[in-house]
Order: sequence, then C-alpha cells, then structure tokens
Amino acid sequence: MIRIVATEEQARKIAEARETVEIVDSSGNRLGYFARPFSEEDLRIARERLASNEERRSSNMVVERLKSMEGS
Repeated sequence: MIRIVATEEQARKIAEARETVEIVDSSGNRLGYFARPFSEEDLRIARERLASNEERRSSNMVVERLKSMEGS
C-alpha cells in the first residue's frame, strides 16, 4: 500500500468535510475522492427507503434512461 501524508491544513480540511472531497494535483487533474463514512442519519434514511413501497430503479435502468435523453 502507498501512503501519502497530508499537510496539517489538508488533514484538517478533510477531517472537517461533511461531503465527498475531490483530490487533485497541482495542475488540477483529478486523482480521486475521499468519501466520508455513512452517518447514522444516512443509514436511517436508507433503511426507511428500503422499507417503503416506493418504485425502485436499478443503476442500469437509470443509465439507459440517461442515454435515451442524449441529444434531446
């Protein structure tokens, strides 16, 4: 495993982030993302949605729908 040590300021910003953090190099090229773990609130909402009778769509269904909208 490769280990990269963040500066104090970078580590603070990542630790305080409440959403996904995009990591870029000095030229602005995207290197990746740092995602926070799911919060208890996130898990509660997901459980409620799973227990509901809402219509569900698979990832494939969403992708196909988006592709059908291209060029519209």
